Amino acid sequence: MELMIAALVLLLIIGLQLWAAIAWHGAWRWLAAAPMLLMAAHFLFIMFQISIDPTSHNLWPFELAIIALIGLPVVGVLWLTRLVAKI
Repeated sequence: MELMIAALVLLLIIGLQLWAAIAWHGAWRWLAAAPMLLMAAHFLFIMFQISIDPTSHNLWPFELAIIALIGLPVVGVLWLTRLVAKI
């Protein structure tokens, strides 16, 4: 049950970031997409490392979840900045 709740929260976090990256325009879109681009780059890095040593990233889902959690406040600050700037 806890795993299902954690998965739903993670999907919500990634969904909010994805929504911001799709709905916003211009530089705001790139700023909102930055955490997801970081997550994608780290995923590629993990896959490269695993191809060299399969035991190097045994907890890679947690690594990606932490990056997603870091991206949520980034998008939140961007949303507040857009709200104040009224763009």
